[in-house]
Amino acid sequence: MTDAELVERLKIHDEDAYREAFARYGDALYSYVYHLTLDHHLAEDIVAETYLRLIEKIGEYTYTGAPLKAWLYRIAHNLAINSFRHTGRTEHLGDTDEALEAPDDPSATVATRLENAALHDAIVQLTDEQRQVVVLRFIGGQKPAEIAQSLNKSETAIRQLQLRALRTLGRLLEGVL
Repeated sequence: MTDAELVERLKIHDEDAYREAFARYGDALYSYVYHLTLDHHLAEDIVAETYLRLIEKIGEYTYTGAPLKAWLYRIAHNLAINSFRHTGRTEHLGDTDEALEAPDDPSATVATRLENAALHDAIVQLTDEQRQVVVLRFIGGQKPAEIAQSLNKSETAIRQLQLRALRTLGRLLEGVL
């Protein structure tokens, strides 16, 4: 089913269409939000709220050819930003240890946690736009064209943001990892 067909079915509140949207976008959306917040419970809440907004606002949504997931990612991103504002924090929330599996070798566990902490600290230092592009591109697996649609920017601007972000990350992580 195409996005256009899915949107039309969502607009008539077809339960199968809702199940399709949840199945199609749920895991990737959760992963994206989790990597923004680093908090499983908050990510679950934001994804649930994103789908609630989908149900409430689908009647107002106009399909323009842009992927439906771009709209969902924008809703989720805005909800995450609002959550940061509400808590008074501007960096990621949560504890990275929760996301790690403990390997058999304790020294490997320590090394992995240090690497993740260094990467997290570096990502937090990116601009909001750079951080969003990095998360969408490398965590969300979106292509630059999809990110451009989500953020209402040109694909060239997205590629430039990605390049600047990766250069900054390289500089910040030099000698750390």
